[in-house]
Amino acid sequence: MPYNHALTASQSGFTMDAFLLKKVLSNVVHIIPGAFVALLIGVALLGRWPRLARLGILLITLSLLALSSAPVSNTILGSLENRYPVMQSLPEDTELVLVLGSGHHWVPDRPPNSILMASALSRLSEAVRLWKTRPQAMLMTSGARFRSELSHARTMGNMALALGMDESRLVLSEEARDTDDEIAAALQWMQHNGTASGRLVVVSSAMHLPRAAMLLSGQPVAYSMAPTDFRVVDAPWYRFNSLHLSDADWAVHEYVGMLWYRLSR
Repeated sequence: MPYNHALTASQSGFTMDAFLLKKVLSNVVHIIPGAFVALLIGVALLGRWPRLARLGILLITLSLLALSSAPVSNTILGSLENRYPVMQSLPEDTELVLVLGSGHHWVPDRPPNSILMASALSRLSEAVRLWKTRPQAMLMTSGARFRSELSHARTMGNMALALGMDESRLVLSEEARDTDDEIAAALQWMQHNGTASGRLVVVSSAMHLPRAAMLLSGQPVAYSMAPTDFRVVDAPWYRFNSLHLSDADWAVHEYVGMLWYRLSR
């Protein structure tokens, strides 16, 4: 299977300690853990400022309840998911299809479809579907090993082969740890293996693509976005569900990531 040392931690200028710090801090901007921390603070303040603490606890609880409703969750998700139309087939000038990683839970002796997260499986199946419309293009899977025996890139690659992918058209980026690394690896491949007129197609969850597009903005390569794994659902407002809350949580995470990118550039 083709192997691509697309980008190492040292090449990206990002040490492992900095990477872990980034991941720890990113948890703070998630709604669910942030809300629980705020609730704990509210409980701790009940003895000193009871009225203020009770008001804060009530507002946080009502906010979580509202975010568990489809209309509220869909409003937050919609502006992210509706930015790019579904791609029916690859453009004729496509040279590389990049599948952004999403994680897997390693268990020995289980097939890749049983260990890939649902979002990763959705991204990969869409990428393979698109690749089959232009099989002369290359497909890059990405993701480091972390605590797994196999890298995420190789796990997705194995699944791609099971879906009918041509092994000779598969490229692995096994050092990429986040979206920045994945985009950098794809750009590096395009620079060394593509042509000046070649196109990069990025496949990812619809809510994730706007942030990925920001990383490609200004780069000297033609690119297109192929959304999948849509989370907006048609459900009545009174049917509260933890899945709606989780989707809103990840949408807020994407918004914060986009804001961080703008502030850091």
